[in-house]
Amino acid sequence: MNNSLMSSIIISFFLSLNSLVFAMELGPEKDLFKVSDIKIQGLKKVEKEAVLERISTKKGQELTNYSLKKDIEKIYNLKYFDSVEAHQEGSVLIFKVKEKPIIAKIVFEGNDEVSKDDLTGQIKSKEYSILDINTIKTDVKAMQKFYEEKGFYLASVNYELRKVDDENVDLVFKVDEFEKVRVKKISFLGTQAFSDNELKGLMETREESLFSFMSGSGNFKEFGFRTDIERIKYFYRTKGYLQINIGTPDVTVSEDKKWVFVTVKVNEGPKFSIRDISFQGEVLFPDTELMEKIKLKNGDVYSEELLRNDVQTLTELYQDQGYAFANVIRNLNVVPGENKVDVDFSFEKGKIAYFGKISVKGNTKSRDKVIRRELKIKEGARFTGTGLRESKENVNRLGFFEPGSVVFNTISPPGKDDVLDVEITVKEKSTGQISLGAGYSTQTGGFFQASITQNNFRGMGQQLSFSTSLSKNQKSFSLSFTEPYFLDTKWTAGGEVFKNENKELSSYDYKKEGFALRVGYPIFDYTRLFTTYKLEETTLENIEDETIDEEAENGLTSSVRLALVTDKRNHRFEPTDGYYINIATEYAGVGGEKKWLKNEFDSRYFKSIWGDLVFRSRFYTSKLEVVEGQKIPRNEKFSLGGARNLRGFNIQDIGPKKIVLVDADDDGLKNDEKEFNSGALFTAYTTFEFEHPLAREAGLKWVVFYDAGTAADFKDIGKIYMDYGFGFRWFSPIGVLRFEFGFPINPDSGEDDGSKFHFDIGQLF
Repeated sequence: MNNSLMSSIIISFFLSLNSLVFAMELGPEKDLFKVSDIKIQGLKKVEKEAVLERISTKKGQELTNYSLKKDIEKIYNLKYFDSVEAHQEGSVLIFKVKEKPIIAKIVFEGNDEVSKDDLTGQIKSKEYSILDINTIKTDVKAMQKFYEEKGFYLASVNYELRKVDDENVDLVFKVDEFEKVRVKKISFLGTQAFSDNELKGLMETREESLFSFMSGSGNFKEFGFRTDIERIKYFYRTKGYLQINIGTPDVTVSEDKKWVFVTVKVNEGPKFSIRDISFQGEVLFPDTELMEKIKLKNGDVYSEELLRNDVQTLTELYQDQGYAFANVIRNLNVVPGENKVDVDFSFEKGKIAYFGKISVKGNTKSRDKVIRRELKIKEGARFTGTGLRESKENVNRLGFFEPGSVVFNTISPPGKDDVLDVEITVKEKSTGQISLGAGYSTQTGGFFQASITQNNFRGMGQQLSFSTSLSKNQKSFSLSFTEPYFLDTKWTAGGEVFKNENKELSSYDYKKEGFALRVGYPIFDYTRLFTTYKLEETTLENIEDETIDEEAENGLTSSVRLALVTDKRNHRFEPTDGYYINIATEYAGVGGEKKWLKNEFDSRYFKSIWGDLVFRSRFYTSKLEVVEGQKIPRNEKFSLGGARNLRGFNIQDIGPKKIVLVDADDDGLKNDEKEFNSGALFTAYTTFEFEHPLAREAGLKWVVFYDAGTAADFKDIGKIYMDYGFGFRWFSPIGVLRFEFGFPINPDSGEDDGSKFHFDIGQLF
């Protein structure tokens, strides 16, 4: 049999686009011939070496029918060729290939609402690359999903290949966008335990509303809707409905293809409670101690959320003993014939481990020490789960990194299964801000504001801030600096220079200027003791209240302030969880011309209620004491009302009042009288707020609030004034802009009981 005949019978193989076709059955493995050389024919764009490196057959080797088959498959799997053939000429093995065409151009047609750049960012196919149908199909799916996320639920994407010449094609993606589909109605069938509104409040998918054009709500997104269903299931399981079942939702599109109607069928099942909790396996602690640690108790309503937290708590309990690989398995056993469930925690402790090398990555600006000094773990120390968790919380609390970007990975180095290296990965965010603003405030009138703030100055965690504000009634200037770890010790040091002119008050105008120096030191975890010295000069002008003693008001105040501050907020600048407590006493009389004593208490609490809904509360109280019979300046006394405390009242509406004669004639007869707030020696007020994003991308939130407080004599606190209201907050480049409407609940007789509108800059607390 001659060589050409053998090549046609034995080793003529052909590859189509999706399948391999052999001219004959392989049968048992057998030698074909010894290869003296290998040639590749048909290459135009692909390098010969790229093919030769892939195949296993080499010069001088014996070729078999099986090795040839594998080599053809390897060449084809390069995805560069439409077909691959193998031929023999004497002892030379020849692979003949036909290259796939090159994508000369990528074209998008029909994309009226989405830009070409946006679509290009979704695909992996590139111009001047070799055509790959599988990649194109993946690109089509990616664009479909992108359109869906934009609200084009009915959009479809297809592709077409347009031949340019034998070696080039244009890849055309053809889009039918249709209009955005809006959610007209979401309905639930079979629900009894919770109302439709309660369940809708859990969902990211929302019905079309007045503010949909700003927030993007009302769009129907398939993936987001599936996530909503899982969120509802989880909610039911936190309320005891262990066997909750939600069927495939019915999504109906209106005839004009503008609206969708969503119906969710729910089978709630019975509400379960806990019958018994037990502990099995490698139990290191008494059952009584373990029961004290967990939140779920016998007789409680079953809650998936509490159970997950309990598993985390028990895992950390073992990890704090060094058992880094501890595993806590929870088993649920439904009690037959009863709506009760037994919970069994099973423990596998593993082996004791130690922390190895701790490294930091991604901190392009912040120095390593800024992160390391927040850690509760040390290299070489026994592993602790609580320390690892608190370390991550502390780094997050700095506010220097993108939300969710702080990751603590633990990795065992090769050959050391009792050591865990910790790799900390962060992603820097902008911590500096330059802002200019102008506008109108109901409290200050027209204003101009400028500020430069850097919360991570020089990447060392230092805080530097300059601000100035100019308005018709107020001028202020402030420059402050804080070093949180002075000379790399635990001491905090800082200072401030300030000047303030205020003409807002009806009784008088005043000027204050001076400086303050402060130091602090941690005495407990998250608790610091601060000492502040302040020297301030006050000057009163344009005094309308003639009962004010100018001599007692004007002059130098030299004071020392001691403050005990506990800060457990999860974020320094926009907290959603945790608390802040400040207990302080300030004594004026360390030199200077004035003497008084002030004690104050300030507490703030933050809690994420569900999703992005945040509850905030604050309670503040302060009391002034007379020292050595010396008058307390009116400027130091308290009053309430306005955008910063009781928002249902105007500034200085609340506090002791007195009537003063104004413009009396020569005979002493009264021409006019005016009421002034004389200031109180005691004040207390509280605020409760619920805040939720209205348009997350735009930084817009809505808020509802309730305020209550008084400013009076400590022995007779008098009336407690109350108000409620709502507002909007815009987290803008110049700061938090607050637009709020307050409604007084119990104003004094004769006082304006209408709503008060306040516009202000900055967080309330």
